[in-house]
Amino acid sequence: MTSVELLRALLFLCLLHRCVQADVNTAVLSKMITYFDNNVKPDTTMDVDPQYAMAINVPKEQCTVETSNIETVFSREEAATVKSIIINKTLCELCTNSQNVIATRPLSRHAHAEHILLYPTNNSSMDKLLRNANANSCVVFYSCYSPCVNRCINGENNILEGLSNWKNKHGGMNVFVFTHIWTRGQGEKNLAVEFQKIDEIVPLYRCYGVEHNCIKCGDNNNMIQPACLN
Repeated sequence: MTSVELLRALLFLCLLHRCVQADVNTAVLSKMITYFDNNVKPDTTMDVDPQYAMAINVPKEQCTVETSNIETVFSREEAATVKSIIINKTLCELCTNSQNVIATRPLSRHAHAEHILLYPTNNSSMDKLLRNANANSCVVFYSCYSPCVNRCINGENNILEGLSNWKNKHGGMNVFVFTHIWTRGQGEKNLAVEFQKIDEIVPLYRCYGVEHNCIKCGDNNNMIQPACLN
């Protein structure tokens, strides 16, 4: 066997055994997002806008094994710390003992939580989170609301470059999740086309309803599932 043939064989084995990324377990993801909303989401009694965004770096098993427990890597005390910081619309940047979480709320009417965490590229909160991530990590980026079309996908707060920067720097499991669909100022935008731009970079999921049932938005035909658009 020549060296070239040997290299090809090794790459093939890598694809079979090590390089194929397992799918996220939607039941596990559902429990995780429910935990975030119960323990991190700010009390919005006095604020009509509940939007917040966060990202967490956890062992891959936390995204694939149904018996996993998010509290073992992100305790209720740590969640309370994050909540106390972002409730005042400030930035949590590795602010817990585990240093595996970044989070924020919009700092102003024109700011966007997702953009704040992803920029500036190469020195963003996400970049700092990824310093402790590896091939056996799962990085979950959660936004309570879907990115707005006019600014977060196409406008001045475009997050696509930031998402590409994240994906390029982390070869492990990556997931972008939202719950509610942001409808203000969307006009007649084709959400299927816009959400596909995100899904082409990072797998897009929606966890919605009282129990945060999760679905993968993109299918094998590069189409966005209707449940991610309604």
